[in-house]
Amino acid sequence: MKALKILLFIVTTIACLALIAFLFPSDGMLLFKKTLRFPSLVEILTHSADEEEDPEDILKRWEHKRVQEKADSIAVQVHETKKVDSVKSIEAVFELMESTFELPNGDLSYFDSFFIKAEAARAKHKVVRVLYYGDSQIELDRFSANIRQFFQQKFGGGGPGMVPFHQTIPNGALNQSYSGTYSVFSLWGAVNKNKECDYGPLAKMFRTNGNNLFSASVPNRKNTEDRRDNYSKVSLLINNLNGSFNTEFTDNVHQAKHELRTDSLGVQLLDFPLNFSTRSFSVSMNGNSNIYGVLIDDGFGVAVDNIAMRGASGLHFTSMQDSLMRLTYQMLDVGMFILQYGGNAVPGLSGEKAVDAYVSNILAQIRYLKRVAPNIPILFIGPSDMLSIVDGELKTYKHLPYLVERLCEELPKAGVAFWNMYQVMGGANSMRAWVKKGWAGNDYVHFTTKGAQGIANVLTQTFEKIFEYFKTREKIDSLNMQF
Repeated sequence: MKALKILLFIVTTIACLALIAFLFPSDGMLLFKKTLRFPSLVEILTHSADEEEDPEDILKRWEHKRVQEKADSIAVQVHETKKVDSVKSIEAVFELMESTFELPNGDLSYFDSFFIKAEAARAKHKVVRVLYYGDSQIELDRFSANIRQFFQQKFGGGGPGMVPFHQTIPNGALNQSYSGTYSVFSLWGAVNKNKECDYGPLAKMFRTNGNNLFSASVPNRKNTEDRRDNYSKVSLLINNLNGSFNTEFTDNVHQAKHELRTDSLGVQLLDFPLNFSTRSFSVSMNGNSNIYGVLIDDGFGVAVDNIAMRGASGLHFTSMQDSLMRLTYQMLDVGMFILQYGGNAVPGLSGEKAVDAYVSNILAQIRYLKRVAPNIPILFIGPSDMLSIVDGELKTYKHLPYLVERLCEELPKAGVAFWNMYQVMGGANSMRAWVKKGWAGNDYVHFTTKGAQGIANVLTQTFEKIFEYFKTREKIDSLNMQF
């Protein structure tokens, strides 16, 4: 009898819940100025299984399809016919793409200027920089680590890139410490603002006074071949305020010291003349200056700078001093900007008008970057899927799909490439499966390191395809010139 009573209780409870679901108003019930909602029978019974699709299966849709065979067949065609229509050939290759960029006017040559500079960097003894700006999704060097590794394997270079004097959030690319007397000015976070808008390329500035010390070392890693872990080019980007700025590089392993001194005022890049590679060092500073960044690179090629801004929505660029940014971007030899924003704006979007206003503000930031750093390609990575409680259930934020749609429409019109991360990870409600697999956190917003690596691999594959198109067109042009 006891088991029968338990079964009867369960059946009765389910029946009561089903009756409530059937009778409850679809638009909710107002009670004490609060709207109570209850899922309908249709919502309960048709809770889609595809929301639980494994993220690994989702990402397999975007796996890199080899285009080299197509490129080789085009080369054969050139030899046989002595001529080839390069536009049609590239369009044929383009059809093989799965995950792709939304490019301005569909222009497949959009990233050519970066590829040309990156390929020439080693021969010209230069470092071409990719400045990767983003919100907390790129903290700990997530996303940017994959992009850095890919570019440096293709074009050379190494090291973790440009870092701030003091990093409040662990970088993931290196261990760093600091000491001394300084003030922090930042465009994001609860810190001081600078009335002269004197922040530098990291949107953060450290005003030193007297003696200060910066130290960096390689973290313990399982992968000993990581290109981030060799330092042979160390520089300081500073604004010398009162003259007599002294700095000294020290590497105890090599028993090496290099002293630099400058009495000239203004913005300057101080390079230490190293002729060896190290895995730990310190830099002491004495004088009054604004420290914009410490550049830690290896050899010549490409550097990728992880510039993570917790809580930022990407609307800070127009608050930076035009003349300073124009000068520092030139000094750094920036080859490309990557911007990854939008997630922090989503919870505050109350409707389509709010979305349109945010997109309009993003476009203002793009115009600013194009003004201070003309002819440099920009890639904008849209927000991921994010979940909140909607009608008593975890669902995609109501206005997130519209935001992605508007960014995808407007950014290419503004001369910016767009990558739809929301689509790549599975679209609406896909974040639930990522959390279930452990590839995203329980906040249903942030990726874990494993999840970030998975989706960043799709991004690097997309870059690889675009680069292969570049090389294919280069080969076609060369062969056509021979005939």
